[in-house]
Amino acid sequence: MMKKNEIISCIKANKKITDYELTIQDKNSRELFYVLDHLEINRAVKTKTVKIEVYVADKKTVGSSTVTVTAADDGKSLASKLNKAVTKAKQARNAYYPLPEKTENIKDKKNVKRDLNDIAGKVAKAVFKADVYKNGWINSTEIFVSEFTDEFISSKGISHTAQSFKIEVECIPTWSNKKEEFELYKFYESNKPDYRQITAEIDDILKLAKDRSNAKTLKEVDLPKDLIVLVKNDMLEVITDSISSQLSYASVFMHENHYSKNDTISDTAFDLTMKPVVPGCTGSKKYDRNGIVLKPKKIVSKGKAIAYFGDQRFGSYLKEEKISGSLPVCEVKADGVSYKKEKHLIIETFSSPQMEEDSGYWGGEVRLARYYDGKKYIPLTGFSIAGNIYENMKDVQFSEETSVLKNYKGPKYFIFRNIKIS
Repeated sequence: MMKKNEIISCIKANKKITDYELTIQDKNSRELFYVLDHLEINRAVKTKTVKIEVYVADKKTVGSSTVTVTAADDGKSLASKLNKAVTKAKQARNAYYPLPEKTENIKDKKNVKRDLNDIAGKVAKAVFKADVYKNGWINSTEIFVSEFTDEFISSKGISHTAQSFKIEVECIPTWSNKKEEFELYKFYESNKPDYRQITAEIDDILKLAKDRSNAKTLKEVDLPKDLIVLVKNDMLEVITDSISSQLSYASVFMHENHYSKNDTISDTAFDLTMKPVVPGCTGSKKYDRNGIVLKPKKIVSKGKAIAYFGDQRFGSYLKEEKISGSLPVCEVKADGVSYKKEKHLIIETFSSPQMEEDSGYWGGEVRLARYYDGKKYIPLTGFSIAGNIYENMKDVQFSEETSVLKNYKGPKYFIFRNIKIS
């Protein structure tokens, strides 16, 4: 692989390039692959990814194109790639916008020495600590423990070096009810090692696999018409991503936003703050793809939209005085309500959660849910839920329990009424 200084020299030698952004990522990981509880593969992996964003601009327009640098590249081949990128950038022009200038440079120092193999082994131990059921087991497990060093260098004087860490666990829990076997899927990720949480997550999904093996259909259960519906996990990210994307500079500039500043999203008071780094959220980033150093920005306060956020290009088009950058994590804060004594339906897993921002339709086919009839939980499968997110958000409520996902921190459940169940 070419050295950083060699790459920069090659970029500067091309006088047709007006600006550039160089990103370098070094990844060091340990990967474990299990069949049942037997370790089949244990491998160490080191990779380097190098990309250059090439800009060609004049006073009225700017175009860009991406170049990927490989280990096979030398000065000659990279120069050829850069020439091709210049041609592409000239063909894909947008209205001019300035790239961000240097404000402060991030320089993380690697203070933590991690034994990735040891951590991966502890993750595996935490996973299989939950594998204790007679009729339930984990069919396969993949564990990835990774360290990242990211560098960002731009022609505007920005120079960042950031460190990050991630644990990923992917497994297939299975349960047999003697007639047939039922499988679910579990993906867990975090940017901090919490072995108790891993055991709890795997234990929960095994119990849900048991519920799936005993699940009834709607024909077998009489659901009340005014039943409250609780959604969790990836659906929370779908909903909060929809809200935040509509309050982005890009959506506002392109007139694709349903919400605008001062609009009331909900009569239920909640705050939504876009954040760069949240413990547990693996989507955390200290700076965005243009090198803007990220600071928290509240975009919803007490249920009302109060601000926009987003990247350099569209922030410039909107003439924003201080451009926030593309903040990756949504944090929701709200007063929680008690729902446990009321009849309710918890959607545990969707086949694929759906959201159509134009119409407001949201929902999807439910793979597994649990209905609380006032005395006990009854597992259900084989049905769908549907609603209009803009109407349903008006009287949404939030659980007292909290959860942390890839790009979300906040209440574990969003609680909705007037949801169609069919």
